[in-house]
Amino acid sequence: MFACGDWQVAVLMAVMSGGLVLATPLYPPAKGPFVTLVQDGKPLGVIVRPADAPLEVERAAAELVKYIEKMSGAKLPIAESAPADEPALVLRVDPTVNPAADPPAKDWPGSRGYYLHTAGRHVEIIGAHPISVLHGAYALLERHLGCRWCMPGDIGEVVPEAKTVRVGRLEEHSVPAFKVRWVGTGDWALKHGANAMVKIGDKTVGVNWKWHFHTFCTLIPAEKYYDRHPEWWPLIGGKRQRPTRPHSHSTQLCTTNPEMVAEMTKNLIAVLDEDPSIDIIALSPNDGGGFCECANCTALDEPDRGWFARYSKRLAVLNNQVAAEVAKRHPKVLIKVGAYAMYLRRPLGDEFKPTPNQLVQICHIYCCHNHPIKGNHCREGKTHRPSSNFMENREFLEQLKDWRSVSDHVFIYEYYTLGGPSRAKLFWPMVHTMREDMPLYHELGAEGFYTQLSNGLFGRQGLNYYVCAKLAWDTSLDVDALVEDYCEKFYGPAKEPMLKFWLRLEKAFVDSDLCLSYGLDQPKVWGPKVLTDEVMAECGDLLKQAAALGGDGVYKHRINLAQKAYDDCAASLAGMKK
Repeated sequence: MFACGDWQVAVLMAVMSGGLVLATPLYPPAKGPFVTLVQDGKPLGVIVRPADAPLEVERAAAELVKYIEKMSGAKLPIAESAPADEPALVLRVDPTVNPAADPPAKDWPGSRGYYLHTAGRHVEIIGAHPISVLHGAYALLERHLGCRWCMPGDIGEVVPEAKTVRVGRLEEHSVPAFKVRWVGTGDWALKHGANAMVKIGDKTVGVNWKWHFHTFCTLIPAEKYYDRHPEWWPLIGGKRQRPTRPHSHSTQLCTTNPEMVAEMTKNLIAVLDEDPSIDIIALSPNDGGGFCECANCTALDEPDRGWFARYSKRLAVLNNQVAAEVAKRHPKVLIKVGAYAMYLRRPLGDEFKPTPNQLVQICHIYCCHNHPIKGNHCREGKTHRPSSNFMENREFLEQLKDWRSVSDHVFIYEYYTLGGPSRAKLFWPMVHTMREDMPLYHELGAEGFYTQLSNGLFGRQGLNYYVCAKLAWDTSLDVDALVEDYCEKFYGPAKEPMLKFWLRLEKAFVDSDLCLSYGLDQPKVWGPKVLTDEVMAECGDLLKQAAALGGDGVYKHRINLAQKAYDDCAASLAGMKK
């Protein structure tokens, strides 16, 4: 078993001794003097926002009204101004707030966080960007009024009852660790500080990120071009390969065909012409294989550098060609390219460095997700290697550093967590790795962070998602306190057995010391080895204890989500043993 710091000690003590090591409070208690907004269920204060407030500030005001009314029954009015001697929550945008000590390469909307400040009887929520004001409003509700959003939907909301609502003295500058954060979707993501791929209604707010990742089939659709230009598609086995469906994986393009490159560039620029507000646009191959075997394409490859650099050079040439043309017309837009699988490694040669307007998103796939990235935990011959196409984490760290050395715009693509374990309905706790890896990503200068996430998996992976969302904003958070706070708020009287339940699962994966990979997972191989009969029996007993304590209200429904995930996992494991 490898060391995981103080938290691993807490896990062992909690699970093995049957007691709990209680962490310090997640957020420090308020200090006076206090601004009282609601007294004995009656509104005393107002919420102030400008008449011409942006949509994000309008939403911030509405959310403050909504949740304070849920807490106290009192509905605070919204006003355009408030007398100095009346209690008020004041929302405003100030572009000068929270200036960076070292100006970033790009001032992304929502990158400079918020400022909470008490001035007399006013509590000010200030952001450099409109979305930052919204983030500040949610922070006030969470950090100072006790609200939580543990999962999407009403079942995930925790709103304390308080007939009197007051806010203490504040002087709080909060700047997010990652300038661009995409963890989840919808309102839940906004509540946790996401500023990319989020909307209010049908309007995109924050960073305008066009397309997710694989875009060859979008920029050059086969249904439009193939019949006229079959030579634009890959030569495989001596024949041009036509995609089997409109948006086909495993069918690429002939990236050395100059006419195709020109059309791809024209089409990408046309999208930017139509929407000049776009900040990021994706340029990446379709998923899977199917790369061109023509002489011009293969001449650019570096076969001696292994599977992880098989197509790096040919794609670097394409990316630089397209990005250079885009920069002439849209110099502020960043072209997001991928460092992924067979093009994870950077090509050799200074001439293949990404142009300044490229954003490199590095994918932690075909690597280990059960050991922290830093260190020597993935050991040849000592831990299970899922496949020959597997990169140990220490090598992945070197690749990350290498990309960072040539680009100011490095983003992380993580997998917390879908893939085989989820398809097999297995638990796959990752708090023990993300608590070390996300601070490392920040330390190395990653500008943005994204993880795959599915709203349908919160019953099984919700703790992963919650911790990840919090660390994307603040990598210095006390994770012990965060996990305990989650269980206390979400499970109420069943906190203790549910905390032990999640920690027991985490401990099983830590103790296994196996290299487990999203990209090359083999759940039928490792599932029964990690989630043993003993582990499952202990977790089943803990769920029974939780059910006995949870009552018949919302806590019962939340415990039932974990019970359903447990039952699915147990049934899947039973099938693997046949």
